[in-house]
Amino acid sequence: MGDARAGRLFAEGVAFHKQGRLAQAAQAYAAACEADPAHVGARFNLAVALHSQGLDAEAERAYRRALAVKPDLVQALNNLANLLLAHERVAEALEALMRATALAPGFAPPWNNLGNALLKMGRTQEAAARFAKALEIDAGFHEARGNLGRALLTLGRPAEALPHLEQALAASPGDESLRFARDVAAGAGPPRPPDAFVAGLFDGMAAKFDEHLVERLGYRIPGRIAEVLGEWLDARPRPRRVLDLGCGTGLVADALRGRFESMRGADLSPRMVEMALARRLYASVEAVGLEPFLRAAPAASADLVVAADVFVYVGDLAPAFVETARALAPGGRFAFSVEGGGAGEGYTLEPTSRYSHPDGYVRSLATAAGLTVAHRSTEVIRAERGVPAPGALYVLEKGDRAPSPGPARQAR
Repeated sequence: MGDARAGRLFAEGVAFHKQGRLAQAAQAYAAACEADPAHVGARFNLAVALHSQGLDAEAERAYRRALAVKPDLVQALNNLANLLLAHERVAEALEALMRATALAPGFAPPWNNLGNALLKMGRTQEAAARFAKALEIDAGFHEARGNLGRALLTLGRPAEALPHLEQALAASPGDESLRFARDVAAGAGPPRPPDAFVAGLFDGMAAKFDEHLVERLGYRIPGRIAEVLGEWLDARPRPRRVLDLGCGTGLVADALRGRFESMRGADLSPRMVEMALARRLYASVEAVGLEPFLRAAPAASADLVVAADVFVYVGDLAPAFVETARALAPGGRFAFSVEGGGAGEGYTLEPTSRYSHPDGYVRSLATAAGLTVAHRSTEVIRAERGVPAPGALYVLEKGDRAPSPGPARQAR
């Protein structure tokens, strides 16, 4: 009798699910599980419905209960791993995916997700091999093809990456992040990546961003900014108002702790915004791009504008320089880092998907915006695949009677 009732409730849940009525579907699946605790289909579908509603804790429990009934349910292992990856529980996800690929070596999705897990661990070469395995199983698996292209690009193999990225883009022509990766592989130089590319990149890194950037990559620019600007900022008359462009998790605010009265931040990644706010050092943090953030700032309202490791994700810096000069109070300063910093006149989009900016380009933009170079130092920005990435730290200053900035200079 229970089996028959569970079957009816399961069918009712499936009907609701097809109609997009997820809450009702979940209720029906849950009732089917009560009627027959061994109904693995109801348990799996309940987990899917809960996950689709963003109820991740409940979904995780439901996936684990389904696996308790049927330990070799590969789809549940794969979906559970996706959920765990979304919450940066990479080791647990890796274990689930290793089980899934061992149980069903001819099922492509777990191989693709195993690649995603390895990417989060910085094991890009191994990740590329798993994406290739997924494609060996299913040549039409466009998500895996795009992932393989991106991994090859990260490994500095743009010629190999390009055909994969072109095929993936043909299948998803509206994917602007994929289009940007294709352009990088093709050697094109778009002036900046799409916002979705940057937001997605940093949303995925937010949970372990400080550990990854500071401990693994040797990133030290916020501390260097504090060293270079500390005495000047301490001597600056109050109020000491700071704008932190691309603030990330708030490393600059932490480095300058106690030396400002008010700091406002902006970052494209909502998850980074959450983590920056958790430091309780900012007056506000907005999930917005740096140029809209600067345009919204009143003229002469900031004593210091900071962009630490931000311009590597912006090619054309002219609009940011012009808006920063407008937002700075007389005598205010603009501190930022760039990669490259050597000879040349225009920015370059590197195979790493980051931009480099030579010294001549930075200085010409500073002059056009009415700013003078108060400091420049050669820096190691971070390690890139174990190799130091050279760059520069600049501090520009707005004169006490700075002229109104002219029109933005376009890169050539």
